[in-house]
Amino acid sequence: MSGNALLLAGIAALAVYTGVHWERARRAVSDLRLGRRRVSNLRQAVARERGHVAIITVVVVLAAYVVAKYG
Repeated sequence: MSGNALLLAGIAALAVYTGVHWERARRAVSDLRLGRRRVSNLRQAVARERGHVAIITVVVVLAAYVVAKYG
Protein backbone atom coordinates (compact mmCIF):
# COMPACT_ATOMS: atom_id res chain seq x y z
CA MET A 1 0.00 0.00 0.00
CA SER A 2 1.46 3.34 -0.99
CA GLY A 3 1.76 6.28 1.36
CA ASN A 4 -1.14 8.15 -0.26
CA ALA A 5 -3.47 5.15 -0.03
CA LEU A 6 -2.54 4.66 3.62
CA LEU A 7 -3.19 8.35 4.29
CA LEU A 8 -6.58 8.16 2.54
CA ALA A 9 -7.50 5.03 4.52
CA GLY A 10 -6.52 6.78 7.76
CA ILE A 11 -8.59 9.84 6.87
CA ALA A 12 -11.58 7.63 5.99
CA ALA A 13 -11.24 5.77 9.32
CA LEU A 14 -11.02 9.09 11.17
CA ALA A 15 -14.13 10.35 9.34
CA VAL A 16 -16.09 7.23 10.31
CA TYR A 17 -14.85 7.45 13.91
CA THR A 18 -15.78 11.14 14.10
CA GLY A 19 -19.19 10.48 12.52
CA VAL A 20 -19.99 7.77 15.05
CA HIS A 21 -19.12 10.06 17.95
CA TRP A 22 -21.02 12.95 16.39
CA GLU A 23 -24.15 10.78 16.13
CA ARG A 24 -23.76 9.61 19.74
CA ALA A 25 -23.45 13.22 20.90
CA ARG A 26 -26.53 14.22 18.89
CA ARG A 27 -28.55 11.38 20.40
CA ALA A 28 -27.30 12.23 23.88
CA VAL A 29 -28.54 15.81 23.50
CA SER A 30 -31.97 14.69 22.33
CA ASP A 31 -32.13 12.08 25.12
CA LEU A 32 -31.18 14.80 27.59
CA ARG A 33 -34.14 16.91 26.45
CA LEU A 34 -36.48 13.94 26.88
CA GLY A 35 -34.92 13.16 30.25
CA ARG A 36 -35.48 16.71 31.46
CA ARG A 37 -39.10 16.53 30.32
CA ARG A 38 -39.53 13.21 32.16
CA VAL A 39 -37.91 14.60 35.31
CA SER A 40 -40.16 17.64 35.15
CA ASN A 41 -43.23 15.41 34.82
CA LEU A 42 -42.04 13.24 37.70
CA ARG A 43 -41.48 16.30 39.89
CA GLN A 44 -45.00 17.48 39.13
CA ALA A 45 -46.37 14.04 39.98
CA VAL A 46 -44.45 13.99 43.25
CA ALA A 47 -45.72 17.45 44.19
CA ARG A 48 -49.27 16.40 43.35
CA GLU A 49 -48.97 13.22 45.44
CA ARG A 50 -47.49 15.14 48.37
CA GLY A 51 -50.43 17.52 48.18
CA HIS A 52 -52.86 14.60 48.26
CA VAL A 53 -51.05 13.09 51.25
CA ALA A 54 -51.17 16.43 53.07
CA ILE A 55 -54.92 16.76 52.46
CA ILE A 56 -55.56 13.18 53.58
CA THR A 57 -53.46 13.73 56.71
CA VAL A 58 -55.37 16.89 57.62
CA VAL A 59 -58.72 15.14 57.10
CA VAL A 60 -57.65 12.15 59.22
CA VAL A 61 -56.37 14.40 62.03
CA LEU A 62 -59.60 16.42 62.00
CA ALA A 63 -61.69 13.24 61.99
CA ALA A 64 -59.67 11.83 64.90
CA TYR A 65 -60.11 15.13 66.80
CA VAL A 66 -63.87 15.15 66.22
CA VAL A 67 -64.18 11.51 67.29
CA ALA A 68 -62.06 12.11 70.42
CA LYS A 69 -63.87 15.29 71.41
CA TYR A 70 -67.46 14.30 70.67
CA GLY A 71 -67.26 10.50 70.67
